[in-house]
Amino acid sequence: PVLAPAQHDAVLRVGRQAAQLAGRGDAWDHAQQQQAAQGGDAPDNIPESQRILKTVTTKAIYTSRMTDLLVPPKVETKFPQINFQELVYPRLQRKILEVKQRDLMFSLTHGIYRNRARLFEQNRVEDPLCQNPACKRENLIDNIEHIFCTCYKVRAAWSWSRRKLLSFLADSGRPPDVSNSDLLLARYPKSRQEDECLLLLGTYVELVDKEVVLKKKELMVNTLMGVLQTKTVSVRSRAVPQAH
Repeated sequence: PVLAPAQHDAVLRVGRQAAQLAGRGDAWDHAQQQQAAQGGDAPDNIPESQRILKTVTTKAIYTSRMTDLLVPPKVETKFPQINFQELVYPRLQRKILEVKQRDLMFSLTHGIYRNRARLFEQNRVEDPLCQNPACKRENLIDNIEHIFCTCYKVRAAWSWSRRKLLSFLADSGRPPDVSNSDLLLARYPKSRQEDECLLLLGTYVELVDKEVVLKKKELMVNTLMGVLQTKTVSVRSRAVPQAH
C-alpha cells in the first residue's frame, strides 16, 4: 500500500531513530541519500533500508546505548594517570580474593568505604577526627588512608605489611616508590607475584575492618601473620603461592 506523505515521513523518521539507537545512523543516512539521488522512492534502494533495519535488534540498541551513556567511575576521573581497566579492576576479580575481601577492596578503590572524613563532608558527624584517643589528641583525620595505614591501632601491622608488599613488588630489583594509598587501593605496578600481594592485601584489609573498625581493637602483627598463614594453607588446593 502507498503511504500518505505524512505517514511516509513518520516511517522514515522512526527508521532513522532506530538505526541511530543501534549505531547504524550513518548507514541509514547513506542509503537515503542514494535513494534520493535516484529519484525518491526508487525500488532498488528500499531493500538496503530494510537490510539496515534488520540489524536493529534489542541487543544492538542496548550495546550501542550503553557504550554512549555509561560514565566512567569517579575514581577514574580523579586519577587519570592510573589505567584502572588493565591494572586495578582485574586484580579485584582474581580468585585469590575471598568474597568479603573483594567487596572491601571495591569500596576502598572507589572511595566509598565508611569513614568520618566522608561523613563530615555530608554533615553527618560533628568532626572528621579519628575517635581513637591517641589519634584524636593529634587531630588526625579519619579518612581511608588513616584507618588502614596511619592510625595508632594499625601502624605496626601496616608497617610490616608494607615491607612485605614492597618485597613482592621488588622481584629481583629495587622496590618501586609507591605511596600507602597506591598499595592499599591496588594501584601498585604489576609484579610477578600478583597473588602474593593480593593474598596479603586482602587479608590485611579484612582484619582491619573486622578487628579495628568493628571491634575497636588494635591489630597486632602476630595476629596478622597467624591469620595470613592459615589462609595461605587453606588456598593451597587452588595452587596459590605462600605469602608468609
